Amino acid sequence: MKSRWSGKKIVAYGRVSSKEQRDYGNSLASQKDTLYRYCDALDIEILKYFEEDCSAKDFERPVFNELIEFCKRNKGEVNVVLVQKWDRFSRHLGKALLMIEYFSKKFNIEINSIEQPIDYNVADHIVLLGIYLATPEAENTKISERTRMGTRQALKEGRFVNMQPVGYVKGKDGNGKPLMQPDPFKAELIKNLFLDFSTGIYSQQEILKMYNARGLKLTKSTLSRLLDNVLYIGKLIVPAYKDEPEQIIRALHLPIVSEEIFYLSQRVKHGSKKLVKSYDKRNPNFPLTGFLVCENCGQILYGSQTNNGKSKKNPKTYYYYQCNSKHRCPRYKNEIVHAVLEEVFCKIRPSEGVLRLFERILCDEYERVGETRKKDVSSIEKQLNEIFNQRSRLTTLFASDKITEEDYGLTMQGYRKKTAELEEMKAELKDYRKDLDKFISFGVSLLANMDKVYNNCNVEVKEKLLGSIFSEKLIFENNSFRTLPFNEAILLFSRYNEVYRRLQNKKGDSFVRVSHSVPGVGIEPTHLSTRV
Repeated sequence: MKSRWSGKKIVAYGRVSSKEQRDYGNSLASQKDTLYRYCDALDIEILKYFEEDCSAKDFERPVFNELIEFCKRNKGEVNVVLVQKWDRFSRHLGKALLMIEYFSKKFNIEINSIEQPIDYNVADHIVLLGIYLATPEAENTKISERTRMGTRQALKEGRFVNMQPVGYVKGKDGNGKPLMQPDPFKAELIKNLFLDFSTGIYSQQEILKMYNARGLKLTKSTLSRLLDNVLYIGKLIVPAYKDEPEQIIRALHLPIVSEEIFYLSQRVKHGSKKLVKSYDKRNPNFPLTGFLVCENCGQILYGSQTNNGKSKKNPKTYYYYQCNSKHRCPRYKNEIVHAVLEEVFCKIRPSEGVLRLFERILCDEYERVGETRKKDVSSIEKQLNEIFNQRSRLTTLFASDKITEEDYGLTMQGYRKKTAELEEMKAELKDYRKDLDKFISFGVSLLANMDKVYNNCNVEVKEKLLGSIFSEKLIFENNSFRTLPFNEAILLFSRYNEVYRRLQNKKGDSFVRVSHSVPGVGIEPTHLSTRV
C-alpha cells in the first residue's frame, strides 16, 4: 500500500450527518485527524482537505461539488480522493459506483478508503468494494424502516410525532412521552378561523388576509391543507402500509376545533364533495372511548365485549374498556366506570346560588357582546353609506358617457352583491337579543342537570359534553378516576359551591370578574360543541 501510493497527491474528504455526529460522535475533527496522521505516517501530501455536514444518500452535496470543481481545475495534479471509511463517501451502492467510474474516466483519479482500502487491479477487491458500499446502504434502509415503524406505532397509539401543524407546539404527557399541545396564542386563532370559514361568508382568500393580519402567517396552500386536517378535531390518520388499510383514529392530543364546525367547514370548502372520510357511529355502550387512557401504558382504552357462550341457557354479554397493549394491562367493566362518572356529575352540580350567579354572568356577557355588535353594526352602516356614494358617482359617470355600459353593469353588479352581504351581516348582528331568555334558560338548565342530560342524550352528544367538561384524558384505577382534569369553568363552579356563603359576605368581592372563565353557552347553544 505504501509503495503504491508513494509520491501521489491526495485530496481528503470528511463527512458527517447531524444525526450521526449526535448519536455516534463520529465528528469531522476525528476524521480529519485520522486522515492527516495516516498520510503523515506514509509521507503522502494532502493537497486540500474538504469536509461537510450532509447526508450521503446522494451526491447533491455543496462541499463535494467543490471537491469535483477542484479536481477539474487541477486535472493531472490529483491522484487520489481519500476518505476514512466508505460510508463517509456514500451510502448508496449504485450512485457510489457511478461516481467512482466518473472520477476514474474523467480525471484519472481513484477514490479509496484508509480503513477499507481497495486495489482496483485485483478482481476480488472489486467484490469487496461492492460489500463495503452496500453495507451502509443496507444499514440506512434498516434505520429508515425502524424509524417508519416507530412513527407508525406512535400513530396507532394516538400520538402524532411529526411536525406540529399551526396551532400546536411540542409538549409531553405525564409519562414524559412526546404529546403536542395547543399553542397558547395560535390555538384560539385557528379555532376562530374555522368558525369564520364555516359561516360561508368569507372566501379562503379573505380568511387568509384576515388571519395573516392577526399573526398566523399562512400561505394559500397551507390554509387549504389546514382546513382539511383532522388533527384539529383530535383525530389522526394512520396511512396504509403493506396489507394494512388506512385508518382514522382518535388521538391523544387535545382538539382545537369541534367536529361540528370542522365538517361544516368541509361542506363550505368542498360542497357536495367529501374529502375526509366519515366516521362510524360510536357504540352507545362505550361513550368514554377516546377519553380514557390506560393507567399502565398510557394507550387509549377501547370498548370490547365478551359473552358467556351462545350455547348457554341465558347468554349474557359483558362490556369492558381495555387497551390494545401486549402487556397485561387491567380492563374495567363499563357499568362500573359509568357509575363512577355519574357520581362525579352529581358532585359538581352547582348550588342554587352559583346557578343564579351564572345567570347574572350570562346577562352581563350578552350586554358586553351587545356593545361589541353595536360597534360592528355601525361599521357596516358606514361601509353601506360609502357603497351608496360610490354607486351615485358611478351613475353620474355613466350618464356623462365617461364609462361604457358594460363597465357600468359589471361594477354595479359588484356593488349590489357587496351591499346584500353587508345587509345580511347587519341583520344577524341586530338579532343578537332574539330568544335571550331561552338561551339563558338553556345554559342554566344544562349546568343544573348535567347528569340527567348526559344519561338521556345519544353517544355523539355525550362525546361533546365530555370534551367540554374535561381538558385532558381520564385515567381510571381502583374503581375511581385519578385527579379529574376539569376545564377552568367547571373548577370554578365547584370552588364556588364550597365557599359560596363565605365569599358572599366578604366585602369588596365581585363575582362579575369570573365571567370570562365561564363557557360560552349563553351566546349560542351550538357553542357548546366548539370546546370538544
